[in-house]
Amino acid sequence: LLLVAGPEPLLNKAKPYLSADDIHRLGRRIKELDVFGHPLSVHNPTGDDAFRDSDWTTYGVLQGPKTLDRKRLSAGLLKNHHEAKPLYAQETLWPGNKYHLPYTLDDIRKNAYVMILSGATINLGDMDGDSSSGFSGTMDLDRRVQARHDILKAVWDFFETVPYHRMKPRPDLVDNGYCLAEPGRQYLVYLDRPGAVILRRTAGTCKVQWINPRDTREVRDGGTMTGGQPLASPPEGDWLLYLTRTDAGA
Repeated sequence: LLLVAGPEPLLNKAKPYLSADDIHRLGRRIKELDVFGHPLSVHNPTGDDAFRDSDWTTYGVLQGPKTLDRKRLSAGLLKNHHEAKPLYAQETLWPGNKYHLPYTLDDIRKNAYVMILSGATINLGDMDGDSSSGFSGTMDLDRRVQARHDILKAVWDFFETVPYHRMKPRPDLVDNGYCLAEPGRQYLVYLDRPGAVILRRTAGTCKVQWINPRDTREVRDGGTMTGGQPLASPPEGDWLLYLTRTDAGA
C-alpha cells in the first residue's frame, strides 16, 4: 500500500510539511509512473479524509474516529467511504496505544463488527504505550497480547462464512444497529446490545437467524418473516441478525 508523504503531511494545519497542492501533484505523478498499479492514498491525520474524492487515490485512510460510541464510529466511517474505493481504518482500533481509549476485549469485538459493517478494513494495533511499543511497535512475539489477535481473527473468520463481498453498508434499511445488505437477497445486522430491529426491505420471505458474535458457532433459529415486524434479539449480549431470502424474487 503506497502513501504519499506519510505520516500525516497535513497534521500541522498552520505549517504542513507538504501542501495539499503538492500532495495532489505527487499523487498524480506516482500514479502515472507506477506500472504495477499499487493502491495509493495519503496518511491522513485524525478527522475526515481530505483526499476522499481525489482522482488519483484508490483507497481511503482514516485515523478514527477513536471512540467507544459505536454510532459515532459508524457515522464517521460511512461519511468518509467513497462508493468506488476501499476504506482502510488504519489508526482506528489500536488497543494499548496511549492516544486511544482503554478498550476492553468486548470493546475490541464490538468496534470491529461495527467497523466492518460500516465498510472499513481494519488495521489492528497491539501496543503498550506509543505507536512504537508493544507487539505492533517491535514485532517481538513475547510482547503480544494474544487475546486481542484472537478476537479480531474470530471476527474476520466469521465474515469468511458469508458473501460479504456482495453486500454494502445500508444504515437506511434499519431502525437500529448496523446493516450490510444485498437488497432483496440477504441482510446482516449487528446489534451491540440486546434489542429489536425493524428491517425496511422489499417484500418476500426471509429465513431469520440470530448468531452469537462472542461464539459464532452458536446460531439460533428465528423462523421466517414476511413483513416489516420488529425482530427482537436474545436477551443477553450483542447479536448478529442474518436474514436470507427464501422465496423467488428480486
